[in-house]
Amino acid sequence: MNATLLIDAIIFGNLLVLLSIGLTLTYITLKIPNFAHGDFATVGIYVAYYFLAFHKISPYFTLPAAFLISGCVALLSYLLVFKPLNSRGTSIVGLMVASIAIEVALRSILHIYADSLTNVYKIISRGFIFRDFGLQLSEAVFIPGLLIVSSALTIALVITLYILLTKTKFGIAMRAAIENPDLAEVLGVDVNKVYAVSWFLAGGLAGLAGALVPFRMPANPEIGWMLLLRVFSSSILGGLSNIYGAMLGGYIVGFAEVIGIQVLANPPFNLSTAYRPAIPFAILIATLLLMPEGITSKIKLEKIATKLRGVRKQ
Repeated sequence: MNATLLIDAIIFGNLLVLLSIGLTLTYITLKIPNFAHGDFATVGIYVAYYFLAFHKISPYFTLPAAFLISGCVALLSYLLVFKPLNSRGTSIVGLMVASIAIEVALRSILHIYADSLTNVYKIISRGFIFRDFGLQLSEAVFIPGLLIVSSALTIALVITLYILLTKTKFGIAMRAAIENPDLAEVLGVDVNKVYAVSWFLAGGLAGLAGALVPFRMPANPEIGWMLLLRVFSSSILGGLSNIYGAMLGGYIVGFAEVIGIQVLANPPFNLSTAYRPAIPFAILIATLLLMPEGITSKIKLEKIATKLRGVRKQ
């Protein structure tokens, strides 16, 4: 494996981790797969592109804006759609259909915005990419800025989430509201507030990942939908109800897709790189067939089995 391929795999894994954690945060609140999650990332892309096109500000410096605006879009979708429907006792299927409707609406709005950039301001609004900086360590090794920034964001996220969920009162309240909302409400936890914060964080993380995507691939209003399969595959592989599992799933799918298509494109397979999306799709199907609860649930079961064997020996 050459250095460039490894770097690409790490970068793609970092982006999937940011996206997958966000999807998991929305799932553990309402127990629905949010099909609009990819479009939250696309919002982040166009927020970063706005500042780059109109103000010549690097997307790296506009990451907070992408986080904030995408987070607000996700929060509004929860407050205006999902919360009222959930309060009325709408079924999981109904909520899922609502998420698809939001996805279509957001994607249509993004297409309208892209058209306005082209027609009114004469700015390329589809197929654009961001220029990156980097460090040339040797003739064969180039370290792109995206590797540094995405890795730093992912590490910071892991540390922040750990501290938030285990060391703060709000984090403990969040875990209680997610695991048993009725009991948490009896104990005085504002479940709606916890859910709202979770959706805001989910959208914000998607926006962060989205703002970084054009450094690696051409962006357009459809890219969030294109990424959604990878995100679902990562989250389901890690365990849809486990945030740390989403991190593990993101890296597994990211590495499998980048390295896998490289292997399949070379002899003896000689397959087209157009088959790349089939890799996360295959992982998704295999996970649902073999361990639908995800890797983390399997790890927990093995730990329990080990403890039981230890007790029997005693």
